[in-house]
Amino acid sequence: MARFDKDELVSACLTAVRSETDPRRAVKEIVERTVADPAAIDAAVRDRTESPMMTIWHRSEELTVLHIVWPPDVDLFAHDHNMWANIGIYGGREDNFFYRRLEDGRIEPNTEKTLLVRDTVSLGPDVVHSVANPTREWTAALHVYGGEFFTTPRTMWSKDTHEPMKLDVAFIRERLEAAASKARVADTPGEAP
Repeated sequence: MARFDKDELVSACLTAVRSETDPRRAVKEIVERTVADPAAIDAAVRDRTESPMMTIWHRSEELTVLHIVWPPDVDLFAHDHNMWANIGIYGGREDNFFYRRLEDGRIEPNTEKTLLVRDTVSLGPDVVHSVANPTREWTAALHVYGGEFFTTPRTMWSKDTHEPMKLDVAFIRERLEAAASKARVADTPGEAP
């Protein structure tokens, strides 16, 4: 098992963004190499069941690096990023559902892809997707975005009508934390959700 250092990951991604002609591809290769050794990441970060749902490892105008934990039984709204993204799974499972944009601003389902341990996906700046963890296992992932994830205007879509609305990061965090609390209670011996 190699050693994992989040600062080295951030530094490698920043170098790629600043020097490569195709930074998205270069960062994807970095993420692929990193999640190829899930045990090293697990040894370096907090236990998934105790970890915050979203930890910021780097945030700037050129790059955002996040450590994301999806609790069991979570299903998030369809959303866009308005920047490229590379996602690598090092624990659990992440189901991605991709959508096609319609002329009236709504979306319709298009394709899907399940990511398992050591899998990665590279998303272009126009991609719309939703993410689910349908299992009882906690999912852990590295997300690297080609821009400022938190201040870039973004859209999310209603689950039932697929109508667009402004993305609300605080609302999504609240949903994740509520799902995490429920999962932690369900995992406690003698307790029921």
